[in-house]
Amino acid sequence: MKKLLIVTAMLALAAAPGHAAEKTYHFGVSDQRTNVTFESTTDFEVVLGSTHDLQGQVTADLERGTGTVNLAVPVASLGTGIDMRDEHLRSPMWLDAERHPTISFRSQEARKLADGTWQVAGTFTLHGVSRPVTARADVRPIPAELATKAGLEAGEWIRVSVPFEVQLSDFGVKIPEMAAAKVNDTWDVQVVAFASTAPPTAAGM
Repeated sequence: MKKLLIVTAMLALAAAPGHAAEKTYHFGVSDQRTNVTFESTTDFEVVLGSTHDLQGQVTADLERGTGTVNLAVPVASLGTGIDMRDEHLRSPMWLDAERHPTISFRSQEARKLADGTWQVAGTFTLHGVSRPVTARADVRPIPAELATKAGLEAGEWIRVSVPFEVQLSDFGVKIPEMAAAKVNDTWDVQVVAFASTAPPTAAGM
């Protein structure tokens, strides 16, 4: 009887959700499948920018609805379609790409909510200043058959979509007086990116 109980307990543990379902998904596998946009809107001007350079990983158990996040975007990759404006954006007066070359987000508290979206709470770092940020993310696994038809590279894929706001003044970025009417302190950011369990170098083979 004792042996039977031990075997039953072992089978139950094997069947229960656990770390075996936890996987790491890598971003940056393909620029074509990575799009980070930002927008500043005032009565006088709309600034639209983007980058296709998103680096890092999400480690998650999609069944249990838990995970961690570690992402970064190079400031030098940000573009608005106007070279001079891009130079200003990267200059010491704005984001200061030389002293603070990356914008990053790290979270140990990603969890799936009842409505299927994910709540991600972590630390957002911009211009060398770190602040707590909480956002809602839509995370969708890509079925293997669909991934094959779409021509995706090796690995298991997910699609992540996250909208959030960034207030520049919260991160020590002061809009110069001459640009105050044209640049909003609050920027709308949207991340839509695919990630694979195969690292970028392996997926691109």
